[in-house]
Amino acid sequence: MKKFLSSVLAAILLMVTLLTGVSFGSPAEGHSSDYIEGQLVVSLEEPFMDSSQSVDDILMEADSLTESGFAIADSLFGQDAGTFSVQALDSDVRATAIEKMGLVYLVEYSVKDYKSIESAKNTLEKKLDNLGFHVRYISENRKMYALETATVQDVSPQAIHNNQRWHYEMIKVPQAWEITAGSSSVRIGVLDTGIDSNHPSLKDLVNTSLGSSFVGGTTNDGNGHGTHVAGTIASYGSVSGVMQNATLIPIKVLNDSGSGSLYGVQQGIVYAANIRADVINMSLGGGGYDQGMDEAIQTAVSLGTIVVAAAGNDGRPSISYPAAYSGSIAVGSVTSSRTRSSFSNYGPGLDVMAPGSNIYSTYKNGQYTTLSGTSMATPHVTGVFGLMRSVNPNLSPAAAGDILRNTAQPAGSSDQYGHGIVDAHAAVLAAAGGGDTPAPSAPGDLISTGQTGTSVSLSWNPPTDNEGVTAYEVYNGDSLAATVANTSATVTDLTADTTYTFTVRAVDASGNRSEASNAVTVTTDSDSSQPSPTWAPGISYKIGEEVTYGEATYQCLQEHISMAGWEPLNVPALWLEK
Repeated sequence: MKKFLSSVLAAILLMVTLLTGVSFGSPAEGHSSDYIEGQLVVSLEEPFMDSSQSVDDILMEADSLTESGFAIADSLFGQDAGTFSVQALDSDVRATAIEKMGLVYLVEYSVKDYKSIESAKNTLEKKLDNLGFHVRYISENRKMYALETATVQDVSPQAIHNNQRWHYEMIKVPQAWEITAGSSSVRIGVLDTGIDSNHPSLKDLVNTSLGSSFVGGTTNDGNGHGTHVAGTIASYGSVSGVMQNATLIPIKVLNDSGSGSLYGVQQGIVYAANIRADVINMSLGGGGYDQGMDEAIQTAVSLGTIVVAAAGNDGRPSISYPAAYSGSIAVGSVTSSRTRSSFSNYGPGLDVMAPGSNIYSTYKNGQYTTLSGTSMATPHVTGVFGLMRSVNPNLSPAAAGDILRNTAQPAGSSDQYGHGIVDAHAAVLAAAGGGDTPAPSAPGDLISTGQTGTSVSLSWNPPTDNEGVTAYEVYNGDSLAATVANTSATVTDLTADTTYTFTVRAVDASGNRSEASNAVTVTTDSDSSQPSPTWAPGISYKIGEEVTYGEATYQCLQEHISMAGWEPLNVPALWLEK
């Protein structure tokens, strides 16, 4: 037990040493304390009305609801109802939103009148049914968050900060600027804590008249999180963002304490789609799966808005919501050494990675600071999408997402890194229609060069028209198993004594994929009871090999010759603990 506690303490101290500032993103989900007491979100099918009264009027005047302690607090698509409703939607946006989302309402009720949320839901559904409405769903209005409990450090008025532009260089932003540095016609909806519109690096880019607050008050940022995010998307001067020109729109869905609600974020998404935002940035999380949020994102995407969200900061193998919705681009975080940040969530559904550890950017009150989190990684990708829309305004969300994934820089397994680290230059080039437009031919002569009980090593020849090929995708059956830059790979995490079929495809800088190579079928070795050899210095280790060190087993991630000081526990870039 003491050893375990010591290990935990060491890990915490290491994180404190490595991370300067706050780690932003979603907290753990599913806790009962995450819902807002006395609030429900209701979606109704739009009825055929043979009445002069609107649905809003009928609901607000229904005695059966008020007598049961229910009150309509807000109508998402109402023209006048509610304090924070989305006003004056364009007719096509309203029609699309209602078709996908139904008629959405925020309903408040007296908690003391009901033993549980479920009893309140059941009663409300019966009352609405008696009024002649078909209920699509009733859900809790859960909390959303921008930040965790750490405090910001080293706030500075200094715009120039040495060695703090590495993240833009990693994703090849300077090369992308040779094509475009952005455009004021590109609208970025920043769903966050607001933006400091008077910040010297932002003031000419922020459009407050297009903005809106769904938590009351103005769109000014009293927290700092939203301003930091905005500055990474677009800013100018010595701390330039991914874009040097854009229209940043503050859509305040989180209050100055960094918290909001599912309903408020839904409002913000619909609002952003209504003002024709090219991209929505959501560096926030919480709430778990919610049908209404899913449908709001689908609505925005169907109207042409690209939705980008943070994968989460729990360091666990699952993507947090809203990044986990199929309509979102899920972004994880890497460090300056191109390895996954320890806090970054990973696993199925992860699209790409971007720098998120120790990111220097704008902050509230005209200041600058360093923060960490998938919240900081996400605006890098939003900025890249903004550059892509600058050169191709008609690029659809689906096509933009494909380009982003297909042009990403190989970084590791798809489970840990998605399709890789975003490449601004390659993505913008592809969006502009440049580069090698025909797809490359298929790689040739795929063979197995060896296997263990848990891994298979493969090699192949490059395609005959190899110019422009930036990566190779290795498939295990129909599933992407690895993305690499060279003509060999080792597929790991396999099951002993099992037969697998592999193919390889080439990908060029424009995102074009080749046909599949020849297939090779390999059976992994039988499980062996022999323990893995003990790690030792001076040994040449290959990818996939396993060793023991201390009481743990490690798998080699990169081919290397070991040396003293490179013990598996000390070098996570070379070894993965099993």
